[in-house]
Amino acid sequence: MSSSSSKDPTPYDSRTLVIDYLIHHGYSSTARAFAKSSMVPTSLDADGDEIMQPADSPETSGLTEETFAQPHTNTRPGIRGHILGGRINDAIELLENHFPAVLSETAPSTPVAHKPLTGTNFVASTTLNPAHLNLNLRILAFTEAFRALPLDRVMHPTEESFVPPADDDPNTTELLSKAQKLHVLASMLPNPNERTAYTKELRNVACLLAYPDPENSPVAKYLSQERREAVANQINTAILYRTGLSAISRLELATRYTSTLWSFLHDFRVKPRPGAPLPPTSIDKVASPSLIKGTKTPDKDASEAPRFDLQQFLNFKA
Repeated sequence: MSSSSSKDPTPYDSRTLVIDYLIHHGYSSTARAFAKSSMVPTSLDADGDEIMQPADSPETSGLTEETFAQPHTNTRPGIRGHILGGRINDAIELLENHFPAVLSETAPSTPVAHKPLTGTNFVASTTLNPAHLNLNLRILAFTEAFRALPLDRVMHPTEESFVPPADDDPNTTELLSKAQKLHVLASMLPNPNERTAYTKELRNVACLLAYPDPENSPVAKYLSQERREAVANQINTAILYRTGLSAISRLELATRYTSTLWSFLHDFRVKPRPGAPLPPTSIDKVASPSLIKGTKTPDKDASEAPRFDLQQFLNFKA
């Protein structure tokens, strides 16, 4: 008899996966709305009809009110919103008040113990070092000082929200002082490779001082929204880690596990058994069997197991 782990996912499993992803990335309001938007069948009655449980019950939603009462659930979205909006000092203040270990140099090297879902260790894909996170936030705050307008107003001007750029140049003296402080922080990193990397980054970012209109300069990439998002994701992961929660979502864990497993099979030139489900590859046609539906491949000459490519998997048309 096959184990429960080999069974096809149930609606409850899929629902829990989505809710976990939403909460992990700070979309608590969306998670609550999603949990209450539908009901999930959990059993059958005597006539074989599905019995629907209330959408907000813990058995079907994967959520309880205790989940939303946790500080990380309510405060993380605010911190992320401040970073994405360029209000870095506000984000730092919230971190220092609610999650001081994220930026504290005296934070413990290991988080509060948590219960792993499957016995697999959770490893963050971004830095968790408080010194790195502190520098990343302050470098981002430095670049925000060069913005003439909030980015969303530049990209989507309207009659109500559009404001013309200010005529005054940034206070060069203050910016130079901030740049010097950043260099001091970078020089305090104990790892020489990290010091070199951050020193190079600071030299590149300081080039913003050379242009009267940094947002339309060759170094405008340092003012991109992607940099805000990258730092916001780092901070979100660090908060989860320092509060003893999983540093990655279940969806990311499953993706990592699948990718690693198929990479090992490919590297060791393991030949798939006839009829085994395979991940899609670049040469697969639309009707090719894949892991998407769990169908079986026909007997064909597969010299070795293919690698799992997430982008090809997402783009695959079953």
